[in-house]
Amino acid sequence: MLRSIPVAALFLLATAAGDAAAQRAGGSSMVSVSAKVGGKSYDASGPGSCRHSPNAAIYDVPAALWMVEQAPSGEGAIKGVHLTLWRPKNGSSEQVSLSLETRSSSHRISSGGKAQPVGSASVKLSPLGSGGRFELKGKDAKGTNIEVTIKCPAFAGVEAEGG
Repeated sequence: MLRSIPVAALFLLATAAGDAAAQRAGGSSMVSVSAKVGGKSYDASGPGSCRHSPNAAIYDVPAALWMVEQAPSGEGAIKGVHLTLWRPKNGSSEQVSLSLETRSSSHRISSGGKAQPVGSASVKLSPLGSGGRFELKGKDAKGTNIEVTIKCPAFAGVEAEGG
C-alpha cells in the first residue's frame, strides 16, 4: 500500500506536467461552457483552446485579443463554441463574434466590427487564475436571447496571421 502512494503522486505530477505542456504547445485545455438560449440551458466541458494576446491589432488598431474554441466530443448538448473578443486600446467599441451550435440549433452573433452586425452582445471578462471567465449576454439575428459563460483555465499565446 505504501508503494501505491508514491506511484499515485508521480502519476498526478506527470498528468499535470503533460496538461501544462499541452497548453504551452497548442493552447489545448479543459474548457467549460454553460449556455442559456431562449430559455433552454446547455452545459459542456471538454478539450478546447483558449488564446490571448495583449498586443494584437484589428484594422490597424492596436487591441487585446481573446479567442476560445471548443468542440466537445460525444453526444453532448453543445456541439461547438467559438468566441472572439477584440478590445481596442483606443477606447472604441469592442468587437464580439460568437458561434454556438447546440444539439438542436445554431446561433451566431457578430457585433462591433466594420461589417453589418448580426445580433448584439456584451462581454464581461474576469481573471480566473492564469485564465479567465467570459460572460456574454446578447441576442442573435432572430432576437433569441443568449447567455454564455465560458471558463478557460489558462490562455496560450496567439500566432500572428496576415501581413
